[in-house]
Amino acid sequence: MSKLLPKIRSSSSLILLAKDQAAKAKSFDYNALLLTRTQKSSFMPESSVFPGGVCDATDSSPAWLDHFRRNEISAAKLQTVGHVKGPRPEIFQAKGDKKTIDPSLALRLTALRETFEELGILLCRDSKSLTSTSGYGKFYDQFDRVHWQHIVHNDASQFLELCKQLDVLPDVWSLHEWSAWRTPSTFKNKRFETAFFFTALEEEPSVQIEPNEVKDCAWRSPLDYLQACLRKELWLPPPQFHELSRCLNFSTLESLRQFAAEREPKGIELIQPVLYQCKNGIVQLMPGDEAYPADPDATNEKIETGLTVEEFRSQANGKLHRSEHWNQHQSQILINFDRDDGQVNPVDPSKL
Repeated sequence: MSKLLPKIRSSSSLILLAKDQAAKAKSFDYNALLLTRTQKSSFMPESSVFPGGVCDATDSSPAWLDHFRRNEISAAKLQTVGHVKGPRPEIFQAKGDKKTIDPSLALRLTALRETFEELGILLCRDSKSLTSTSGYGKFYDQFDRVHWQHIVHNDASQFLELCKQLDVLPDVWSLHEWSAWRTPSTFKNKRFETAFFFTALEEEPSVQIEPNEVKDCAWRSPLDYLQACLRKELWLPPPQFHELSRCLNFSTLESLRQFAAEREPKGIELIQPVLYQCKNGIVQLMPGDEAYPADPDATNEKIETGLTVEEFRSQANGKLHRSEHWNQHQSQILINFDRDDGQVNPVDPSKL
């Protein structure tokens, strides 16, 4: 492994979907909420992404257990969040440190905090909605969101204080473990291992963007986002393109929500792309592809093929799991086998 690779930081993102009340004549009855990063963003500026960010130490604080306990939610009950029986990436592995809470809870808190920081949406439950079994997430907006968004943005520890003040609990129950991505080794300055969670809402909450981090945002169907990317109207980084393409398997939010809940116990397989330089583009190999290297961190440079994207593909005779990129907007995902973690494969948006 290269000694030049930067430290991998843990982060968390939220695939936030809501029913589209005006979707009667549309192919999909739900929208996704993505934000566009500002030009000044230190990582992938101007890209359209799911809300999320780097884990803060306060997201793992045992003080959260005290807050849940005051609402009669014991640590034992919180251990049932996730119901995962299958394998998980390292980011979900408990460190055995009594000074921190279980990562499956802490990562959910990161996703919820970052969603509030960036978009002003507080997904939470109060005493009345705590026992809800609908499977849909809850949110609350009857407070000074702008004031508290500014406070939490400047000090992550204040997210707990906000929940105390409002007497609510972060809605960790509606978040399902969906996928996990690790930044390729070719990113020489910043690398992240990101847990992606899925949640569904019965209606679209209003948004209050944080102007230092967010240029704009929108509720659009996954297909709309993908087609806009192909038209070069916006830029979706590979994880966003991949996950939105998976959503195309489901025309209704209810079917997607049920799938996410039923698939979750099977666990998650980490996706770390390895980049191959071709004459006319770049190919990102992912785990399971027959040409995927034994050590994805063996080099921090793109691997030269001396071939075109098409020629490189023609050499493969077995399993394919790769994305081919001719430029920032023209790409396709190829996978010809079923994943062990039960995830659906992406659908090609250009064929819909």
